[in-house]
Amino acid sequence: MTTRFVLPSALLLSSLVAAQAGCSGSSAASMGATPGGAQDNALAATQIQEGLVPRPEDFTVAGLLAQYDLPLADNSCDQALCIQAAYGVAPVLYQNKGAVFVQMGFSSGIDETTFERSPLNLAVVVDRSGSMAGQKLTAVKLALSQLVNQLTAQDRLALVLFDDRVDVILPSTPVTNPASIQATIASIAVRGSTDMAAGLQAGIAQVQAHAGLVSDRVMLFTDADANTGSTQKSAFVNLATTAAEQGIGLTLFGVGIDLNQDLVLAITQLRGGSYYFLSDPDAIGTIFDSDFAFMVTPLAYDMVFRLEPSSGFAVGAVYGYSSWQAGSTSVDISVPTVFLSRKHGAIIVRMDPTAGAWPTGQPPLAELSLSYTPTDGSAQVQQSFEAAYAGTDPLSDSVAYYSENAVRKSIDLVNTALSEAEAARLYYTSPSSSQAAVVLLTRTQTMLQIEGYDLNDTDLTQLADQVQALENNIQSGRGSVSATSTGNTTGTYPADCSMSHAPSRPSPVVLFALALLLWRVRRRAG
Repeated sequence: MTTRFVLPSALLLSSLVAAQAGCSGSSAASMGATPGGAQDNALAATQIQEGLVPRPEDFTVAGLLAQYDLPLADNSCDQALCIQAAYGVAPVLYQNKGAVFVQMGFSSGIDETTFERSPLNLAVVVDRSGSMAGQKLTAVKLALSQLVNQLTAQDRLALVLFDDRVDVILPSTPVTNPASIQATIASIAVRGSTDMAAGLQAGIAQVQAHAGLVSDRVMLFTDADANTGSTQKSAFVNLATTAAEQGIGLTLFGVGIDLNQDLVLAITQLRGGSYYFLSDPDAIGTIFDSDFAFMVTPLAYDMVFRLEPSSGFAVGAVYGYSSWQAGSTSVDISVPTVFLSRKHGAIIVRMDPTAGAWPTGQPPLAELSLSYTPTDGSAQVQQSFEAAYAGTDPLSDSVAYYSENAVRKSIDLVNTALSEAEAARLYYTSPSSSQAAVVLLTRTQTMLQIEGYDLNDTDLTQLADQVQALENNIQSGRGSVSATSTGNTTGTYPADCSMSHAPSRPSPVVLFALALLLWRVRRRAG
């Protein structure tokens, strides 16, 4: 089935529900859903709070998008998983030119008030190596204590500790004596080096012994500073791949501002995988109290989304999804797992006019198709669509048009993550590049302040404060993240980003032009 539609619209997998162009706000009629992988950008934010300049790869667009609730205007849903779409024509901040952004959003018709998660067959694998001493292990113990409070006698739990050796201190057993488990958690102490591969393998084995009857999952708590045993990224990916093929999901909780996030992302982007950074007690409370039941509930597997740009457009980048290859003529997204969430997640495709020339009139934008496999084992769901521009102003670099305010915020988040990562890249390139980084961050902060005021959105104004703090850290040169913690000293881009250089010197004219452009956005949006 192929349906031609004019964005914005709700791309329900069982039906097509039209949404009025220019509608702002959202119905909040459904729960959300989010792709697996990074679920926050908290590692970079914590490093900034500590007065450091994160490595560019520690800023992930996927993580920043997942951190916020981004419902589209019509997110009503009468089934386990629904997909919506909207678009905006807007500036690409670091390039000073316009583009079309197509947002794919996720929602769920599951009723939060009556939802009950499936029983778990869970193995918790804890890094107790010497690098986990102090606040890291304290954070992990707090998280584990709150995790056990969420389990019942219907769940199975195994506890595995690792340093340079592995100890299964609690073989897989029904959770009938939580007090005893809490006492075991309290006794965990650090020692030795870090054989993370052996610990993960032991945790998978505990789940395998009872797999297939309930929801199977391994939770790994670590700073990912693997330094003995198998330390190559491929070894961890192979372990996670084998588990995923057997239906065993992996949730990784990272701790410490020196977290090896590059390794973490590599092993949690497989089927059933997700990643959270344990930044502070409030974040731990949210994850293990409010969100625990959702984060262990997959809604769909193997979601495949394809976007083929229409004539006159080329794919510039994909945000919120890391495996897209730059230079591809189409977008083929395979999301291994979509999880239930209180937040409505997003994946965003940027399309640029070919040869710098915008199509005229109200041109078609792209053809889209998608499919997924429900976790209940029912038949694969498929749908295809054709999207067309609905605005009346001719498309150009100077036009700003949003089908709804929700996609406008998402584009602001994309611009923020890209600008922060590029500023960090400039900072680590050479001291002479720091001024260009400051210019870019000043522009980004101005954008966020104006957009936050215009949309009455405190998320954006708070992000402006974070950008200012990063700018202060760069200007002061107070600290940088150790190269050994991320394995990268050359400043490569995040996996789901493509960058270009910021302007080489500050200019009041640039800032005035940005303010004027954003004023025009307010006039034309919606």
